[in-house]
Amino acid sequence: MKKSVKEKIIDSAIELFSKQWYETVSVAEICRNAGLSNGVFYNYFKNKQELFEFLLENLLDIFKKEFYNFNGNTTKEKLVSFFEIVFEAASKYKPLVTIFREGQYRFPKYEKKLRDIYIDILGKILEKDINEVDYIYIIGSLRFLAIMSSYGWVNLDKDVFYNLIFKGIFEGEIEHDIFNKISIEECVEEELNTKQLLINAGIELFGQKGFHKVKIFEITNHVNLAVGTFYIYFSSKEEFLREIVKQISHKTRLFISKNIPNNLNRLEKEIIGIYLFLHFFSKNRNYYEIIRESEFVVNNEVKNYYKAFLDGYLENIENVKYNNNNEMIAMFLMGISHYTGIEYLFENTIKDKNNFLLSLSNYLKNGINMI
Repeated sequence: MKKSVKEKIIDSAIELFSKQWYETVSVAEICRNAGLSNGVFYNYFKNKQELFEFLLENLLDIFKKEFYNFNGNTTKEKLVSFFEIVFEAASKYKPLVTIFREGQYRFPKYEKKLRDIYIDILGKILEKDINEVDYIYIIGSLRFLAIMSSYGWVNLDKDVFYNLIFKGIFEGEIEHDIFNKISIEECVEEELNTKQLLINAGIELFGQKGFHKVKIFEITNHVNLAVGTFYIYFSSKEEFLREIVKQISHKTRLFISKNIPNNLNRLEKEIIGIYLFLHFFSKNRNYYEIIRESEFVVNNEVKNYYKAFLDGYLENIENVKYNNNNEMIAMFLMGISHYTGIEYLFENTIKDKNNFLLSLSNYLKNGINMI
């Protein structure tokens, strides 16, 4: 069947936006890729942003149609049916999902809309009002694993996922005054040589404006250096960003590892680890902004960022109920931390961090069976 002009524009946009960062795709490139003249674009969309948001709405419409098609007689059967739909959708609509990952960062209202869909479905299945802990433990881990498996960053083992969801992960108890036992030592700043001055300037400017809106001369001007100095240390702005991502990764992991007390069980370490993760990025919000944007600029370096956290988890998986697939356990826990960070730092839905984490500890111990 012959495609309409509008369909050609949409298909071209999906192809380009799923491979490139929003800022780098132009209307002219979309039209050229579709084999159309530039002028015809404006018969259907007033600008690039309207087209991009059209794609975000399109994915939400698809999810609304498919996600509510769960079935089953029991709560568990309905949940498993819903999980299967989400896992399948992440692969089936991978280009649109990739676009949405950027969209949730660039236009947060669409993340809220998707969150509302998940919460509505979860409420219907569990027949209760869904709180932040329900959402993070069930949906956060589900979304993260669905996306990471569609990218080939983890081999999805659904049986392990269901064990973790329904039965929990860790043995042990957690003391309710555990947060009073933390004495936080902030990271020592790196030696301020010329290279580090540039990196610090890049972190500040990228965090404020975004990678693509910052020019190299702005970075050097920020610390009163000549543009040529930049190229002594970095061959390109992309290489510069890769170095920044490496530093953020190292700083985050170092801060968490040196501040977790040794005399904790594995469940307590997980809760305190998330607490420290939130503390660190609350103090360095621009780091989180940079990491989220970098996924679409230096994808391989961000993959290394996640792998470094994965390796750290794998070294410390102990006292778990099911240890037949530690990679799945680690990615499950990373998903919880990832979406906790989004909800706490950007959506402001977690009002009481300590109570949230204590409630989360019940899920980590007991799973959904506690409901």
